[in-house]
Amino acid sequence: MKVVTTHKNPDFDGFAAAYAFKKLNQDFEIVVSGKLQKNLEEYLRLFEFEYLKENEFNDNIEKLVIVDNSSIERVGENILKHSKKADIVVYDHHPDIKVSSEKLKINNYKIGAITSLFVNEISKRNISLTPEEATLLAIAIYEDTGNFLYNTTTPDDLLAAKFLLEKGANLDVIHEFTTLELNAEQNSLLRELQENLESLYINDYEILVCKAEIEKFIGGLNVITSKLWDFLNADTLIVVTRMGRKTYIVGRTRNPDVNLRKLVEFFNGSGHDRAVSASIENVSVDEVVYKLKGKLPECITPSLRAKDIMSYPVRTILADETIKKAYEIMQITGHGGLPVVEKNRLVGIVTRKAVDKAVKHNLENRPVKSIMNTKLITVNEDDSIQKIREIMLENDIGRIPVLDKNNILVGIITRSDLLRASNSGGRVRFVPKKEDTEDIRQIMLERLPRKLINLLRLLGEYGEELNMPVYVVGGFVRDLLLGIENFDVDIVVEGDGLEYAKYVKDQLNAKMVSYEKFLTASIFFKDGYRIDIATARTEYYERPAELPVVDISTIKKDLYRRDFTINAMAIKLNFGNFGTLYDFFGSRNDLKNGVIRVLHKLSFVEDPTRIIRAVRFEQRFGFRIEDETLELLQKTLEEGYLEKVTGQRIRQELEKILEEKNPLKAIKRLAQLNILNHIFPKTYYTKIMEDKLERLFDFLPFLEEIYGKINKFYCVLRILLEFYDEPTLKKVAAKYGISKKFIDDLKTTEKRISLIKKLIEEEANFSELYKILGKPVSETAAHIGAYLNSNERKYFSEYLQRVFSIKLEKVSGKMVMEKYNLKSSPLIGKIMNELFCIKLDNPEIDEVKELEKLIEKYNGGADK
Repeated sequence: MKVVTTHKNPDFDGFAAAYAFKKLNQDFEIVVSGKLQKNLEEYLRLFEFEYLKENEFNDNIEKLVIVDNSSIERVGENILKHSKKADIVVYDHHPDIKVSSEKLKINNYKIGAITSLFVNEISKRNISLTPEEATLLAIAIYEDTGNFLYNTTTPDDLLAAKFLLEKGANLDVIHEFTTLELNAEQNSLLRELQENLESLYINDYEILVCKAEIEKFIGGLNVITSKLWDFLNADTLIVVTRMGRKTYIVGRTRNPDVNLRKLVEFFNGSGHDRAVSASIENVSVDEVVYKLKGKLPECITPSLRAKDIMSYPVRTILADETIKKAYEIMQITGHGGLPVVEKNRLVGIVTRKAVDKAVKHNLENRPVKSIMNTKLITVNEDDSIQKIREIMLENDIGRIPVLDKNNILVGIITRSDLLRASNSGGRVRFVPKKEDTEDIRQIMLERLPRKLINLLRLLGEYGEELNMPVYVVGGFVRDLLLGIENFDVDIVVEGDGLEYAKYVKDQLNAKMVSYEKFLTASIFFKDGYRIDIATARTEYYERPAELPVVDISTIKKDLYRRDFTINAMAIKLNFGNFGTLYDFFGSRNDLKNGVIRVLHKLSFVEDPTRIIRAVRFEQRFGFRIEDETLELLQKTLEEGYLEKVTGQRIRQELEKILEEKNPLKAIKRLAQLNILNHIFPKTYYTKIMEDKLERLFDFLPFLEEIYGKINKFYCVLRILLEFYDEPTLKKVAAKYGISKKFIDDLKTTEKRISLIKKLIEEEANFSELYKILGKPVSETAAHIGAYLNSNERKYFSEYLQRVFSIKLEKVSGKMVMEKYNLKSSPLIGKIMNELFCIKLDNPEIDEVKELEKLIEKYNGGADK
């Protein structure tokens, strides 16, 4: 017997190389050992390829070919057991190979993927390939060359890929199955780099340097660096790794002020300003790091300093001046805050929020210093924009004073100054100075029920009586303009929303539940209808990704705090303005053009759950996320803000997606934008997963008939978390509040799914399926349904209906013990279970007669 094999637990390159070798040598058999890597296993399950597992043969091997592996220790034990007298030949492509046995005749090639070697030979011999075969071989080449980005890639790899595409290799399938996930060796190197991390501060810029030394060459250092860069959320990362005789440098930066290309040119490296690499022979890692530290200051040039963008002279107020004076200055200048000065020194900051609150409480004659914030956060006039940006973001402040070297106030920088100084300009859709209004009373009369119109008029009249402007806002307004039925009314009041809600409750004889922390209340009417009332408010995010602190504001600021422009419109309800649409942000235009747009650049940073919400609205309405918003979304995602959000809040957003009419579209979009992978770190969305989810969603309506209300989130998680390793699964479960029982049921179903599917395919007796499955929980039923075609689901549906409807009506455990004088024992349970199985297969049986037979069988004719 002649055998071609690869390393244990084969990946695409190992298996595909063996398959390509067999195409060239038909007298060889492919034998694999260990567990196939997940994406390979899914591909081979989808398309049929012949191969043997090492426990499926017992013949002696006369010739053994090993591909993509030069280590005898990584070959399956049964293969080696039958290869004691075999000639062994190796085809590999890893540099600096060390021969692990004298028995091996090693052929080592300088090529990105060993599969490419055999594919080019197939091309020369003009051997035919099916599109499925060409796709298999192409996936291996794409994966092992990192989509042709690894520096081990050669022209021969590209030539092989060209040939395979000509033979029908499917690029969509290649995209679905190609993964740049790290293998065990790469993960080990990644961990070593993490453990050897040093943080340098040069010209206010943080530079992370990681170093490692390993004996042999490992491909994909650029991918390892990129993953580490993302994981650390670093601005600039430099990786220095010695592999064998060579020391490699790979650098990544997001900062235009850091010129990495200039840095690596010193080491004869190349690249562009933000992604570079270099290699040096016979130089130690520590020596390279020492030289890097010496050269880095020359490669960092801050483009702008505080003094270049600050506003000056600064409008200040004296500490002893009145709050009323501060209020007047703010009204005239529009400033949101004023530096407070005493004896020519900066002593504090007074904000509009503090001033407005003091005026409201009739404290306007008190000195400003009584309400100023004395915890000063300042910058120096020579500080870099990078440093200023970080200070503002970390402290969530909208303005920051600038001091000179003598600590004298020389200027002030606002968030707007900082945004104008950035490459991409100012805010997204900046608020216009004049309110845009439109009379939409006719639209309301045409599209809303008369009863609701009357209620809205009453709510406006109550506002008039309390001298409070009242608006209906948010999704209600959006859907009204879209012509979509939505009677969920959200009211915003300029004034005391809780006082207004209490007034409404009393006038309409309704019940009220208040939430004082958020200045909101809900009104419940006798017929079950509900409206929500809120105070017009500004939300201050003290830290990115946390829930906001709420403060009273105007309708304009209230709308500005919202997630997207399409949700940032209001209709005034007061007498004289009833039906007036307020649109400060071009919202209706975005609605007309089908655009999802954030209101400001820090929107996703302040609340990263908006990342998920953007996709939900995009897919619900068939809109598109506007280009700049999409760029902000992806940047926030890459910087790891979504990971900072509590699992509970992310789960709530996902559960809302699952209530949409077509949740699969949104899940697919989450995967396309790499959002899904940030939520579930080892979930890889493929065509196979998509097909499973499609079958699952098709099956859910039937399951709801059987089980009643089911947990769709848990059902979908069964597919998204399938085949996770246990440590990662436990972390995910802890974050998203998933029970231990869910994990246990998931793992049990994974192990049994092949057997269950086989029984369903064969339409086995229900009792056979019951012995394996019993009465499954709804998530397990959904999980199984995801593996079944329509005919199989029909059979499985009949099983579920039967197993939950069949009952033993004439026989009970107590009756058996009393009638047959038996004591309580496992035998009783066994008899009852077997009787249930008999009835499951034949519901019309005579239970008592069948019981007699079982008693005869198990009790040898006990006394009756």
